[in-house]
Amino acid sequence: MLRRNYFHVCLNAVSGNISDANEPTLINLERIAIDQLGSIGSFYNAYKDNINGRLNATIKPQIRKLSQQIVCKLTKGRAAECQNLLRFADIDHQLRLSIYLELTRATGIASLMNNSQLIDDHTRLFYIYQESSIEFYEKDLHELKKSIQSSTCETFATHIITEIVFGIHLLLILKLPPGYEDPIDIFLQNLKENLINSKPLVKIDSQLKTLLDKVPSTTVYSNIDTLAKMKNLPDIYEKLIKLQTNDKEHKKLKYVLCPIHWFCGRHHVKLPEEVENLEHYLIQQKSELKLLNFRINHDLSELLQGSCQSAFKTITEELSKLQALHMNNIERLKNLVLEIRKGTIPLSSLEKQVSLDPPKDIQQLIKNITTRANELEFRIKRVKQMKKDGFEYCDVETLGITDQLKENRIQDMLLGNDSHKVILCSNDELMKSDELAFTKVYSEMIEKRKKNPEICLVYADFTYSTYELRNTSIVLSEDLKEKQNQSKSPSTVNNLKEKSSPPPQPSLQQTSSQSLDQTLPISSSSNEFINILLLGESGVGKSTFINAFANYLHFESLNDAEKGKPIVIIPVSFVMAVNDNFDEKTIKFGEFDSNENHNNAGQSVTQQCKSYAFSISNERKLRIIDTPGFGDTRGNDQDNLNMEEIFSFLHNINYLNGVCLLFKPEVVELNPYLQSCCSQLFQYFGGNILGHFIFCFTNARSTFFAPGNTRPLLEEFFTSFHMKKIPLKKTNTFCFDSESFRYLVAIQDSFEFDSTEREEIEQSWLRSVTESERFSNFLCKQSSYRKNIEWQSMKDVQFQINFMIRPIVETMRNVLRNIILFDLHASIKLSAKPAIPSSKICYKCSRQPDKYDRFWILPDQLHNPPKMCPSNDQKPTEYRLEYEAVGHQVEESIDELNEYLALLCKTSAKLAQFLMKISQMQHDDPFVSE
Repeated sequence: MLRRNYFHVCLNAVSGNISDANEPTLINLERIAIDQLGSIGSFYNAYKDNINGRLNATIKPQIRKLSQQIVCKLTKGRAAECQNLLRFADIDHQLRLSIYLELTRATGIASLMNNSQLIDDHTRLFYIYQESSIEFYEKDLHELKKSIQSSTCETFATHIITEIVFGIHLLLILKLPPGYEDPIDIFLQNLKENLINSKPLVKIDSQLKTLLDKVPSTTVYSNIDTLAKMKNLPDIYEKLIKLQTNDKEHKKLKYVLCPIHWFCGRHHVKLPEEVENLEHYLIQQKSELKLLNFRINHDLSELLQGSCQSAFKTITEELSKLQALHMNNIERLKNLVLEIRKGTIPLSSLEKQVSLDPPKDIQQLIKNITTRANELEFRIKRVKQMKKDGFEYCDVETLGITDQLKENRIQDMLLGNDSHKVILCSNDELMKSDELAFTKVYSEMIEKRKKNPEICLVYADFTYSTYELRNTSIVLSEDLKEKQNQSKSPSTVNNLKEKSSPPPQPSLQQTSSQSLDQTLPISSSSNEFINILLLGESGVGKSTFINAFANYLHFESLNDAEKGKPIVIIPVSFVMAVNDNFDEKTIKFGEFDSNENHNNAGQSVTQQCKSYAFSISNERKLRIIDTPGFGDTRGNDQDNLNMEEIFSFLHNINYLNGVCLLFKPEVVELNPYLQSCCSQLFQYFGGNILGHFIFCFTNARSTFFAPGNTRPLLEEFFTSFHMKKIPLKKTNTFCFDSESFRYLVAIQDSFEFDSTEREEIEQSWLRSVTESERFSNFLCKQSSYRKNIEWQSMKDVQFQINFMIRPIVETMRNVLRNIILFDLHASIKLSAKPAIPSSKICYKCSRQPDKYDRFWILPDQLHNPPKMCPSNDQKPTEYRLEYEAVGHQVEESIDELNEYLALLCKTSAKLAQFLMKISQMQHDDPFVSE
């Protein structure tokens, strides 16, 4: 629509000019004011639709009220007009192209093109366009014309703003809650009719407000900032009432643009209309990218819940590449359209130079991403079925299993410290190649677990690992293998013979297509581990001590160790001098482990607790629990967080055989945090833990394998505790040196040592091996410090209750749901499924609710290493919750459900009161935060 220009009429009237055939015709442009910075006299570049500065002249505009009828539209999301939201908002074709091609910024009402929500049957679009006043200029016209002619504005602008229309421009996108569409649609229809018929908007009552508050998603795009920031439909409605009665808050709605050429007395060539197919192409590409991005980064990410990260990373990388190609394509089209608008090249060049089909590389990438996403979605559905069948799922790539590892090391990583695990190892290719054999073994494992519930079934997925798995196989723990051998052998003598020698290591390449009866016993017994908690200051060398200890047990001599590769359970990083100038070189060795951070000096390298198991005899295994170091440079708050991490990990341990404190032998003073560390240990374990303290000293070669000056400092330190004396004797004190281990790692990096250094290292090796044997013998004689027997404290009770909070609260919620659904003859089944080890539930990351019957429920958001959320609002969890809508009532009566709910409420109130009392909290109820 072309507006009659007040400025043109007045200019001719004042100048006295009479129109003739030679006078250039004034053809104004109209543009929606997506940029609110324009004013009368502002220069406008219509090629790019940008405001470029302002005329240097004094302008006093006039304002006139308008009485045009308001435009109001209400549309459901699936309507055809919703495919082009900019057109739906009455933005003209030229400006739409400038926005799509990013020639101008999509601000104000135009920012709706960045709408990330999917528009579906539950979406409603409510549109308002109302012109309330117009601002124009009609004085000092000769001076204005002279100013324009004397300026250089033609080099950067094509038009000047001569009129500005004010009013309301608004597009409201609502996502309606299922089940409430009809009453909300009636409200929106009434609002539309009242606006069109200029009827006053009445205040909404409390009942209607309650209904409108149910709208889960409300997005506003408007020329009025205060409207655009609102997210609540009742608030938006109240604001519209004020805007109907007070037009002072109305903002710039439209600019009327007069060509600069007209002021100079020259004819102006009209901007060409680009072919409409280009806009269709741009919309289609943007829509396809938005849908693909939403599918990958929302739907697929939620579905994966942290698993299959390698495959997901490949997809996201391809998606980033696709977005880059799309941006390059937009840049090419942008330059072409600019040249057409300037008249440099003809409009016909668009069809000749540009194919409106996507470039082949973009088409191929979209195809690849879609195919990968389909495959990943299929495998996740299969994994979910496995979890329903009682299997834990393990993506072995996340464990760092690669083709460089030996089979026995892989088995140790898979089994961990669980003596009840039965692991089914396979990959997608093996499953497809012999689906019948896989299904047979899979079914047999399920049946065996029904007979023996203690068995833990695990599916180890090698699909994304570089380790080449040749056959589907089953890996058993040592306990299960031993039980299997016992069940096969009727002779006690044969059993004793098998026990006297270590059982053969199972091969990952061994086929398991045989009957499972030959590999899996009906029941199993628990082999007692020796559990040792390892504590020490940051940088004292706890991880290095564990690595060195593993090598002392594995190799017969230093010569044997030199011939092979050192055992590096935990990756190491240390500095050594390389020449006579003592130049330093950092040596790193071992598989990457996200739990070990060597990049921040002074901070604990070990981020979270992790346990490592060793066979120290034919019947006993040692489990060392490595922990974050205390005395962290981040301060006492971080040290306290590390202690909480340690206690949280110990919650899953039923007993300890010792608390091993690691020190260096020659320290000037003890770390100040040691006092707090020990105090918290006594609070957590109780005073009887004193008899289970073990003292180890590393780097002891310099003190001839003795505790050195550290011992008297410790003796004095422990006298400060008002309890029986902590034993610090030869029998529970051990001195090691890790230089021989560092030597083994250094020679892998072609580091050279002379004969004298080699001899000293060998002596250190021999002494450390002897001390390791004494250490092992001592540990085998250590009694267990058992939870709920010797191990009793308020601190431990606090942790036990904290782990009960979530199950109690979730059970209460579901009981309440089933009480509500009881009369509707429906219910929701709640079940807990095992989570990936080291999972944490996050309460900060955004979650999309899923509908079960009449309830919208937020699913669990779990993070797994190495991909963890930086939020502190996370808690360790061993399970994820799953829901299922059931078409019948629960078995319990309504009275039983109410009684059960009341009991849970009463119990949770008592537990909360107890927690707040022992932790001295006054206001925070720990049950409320769940």
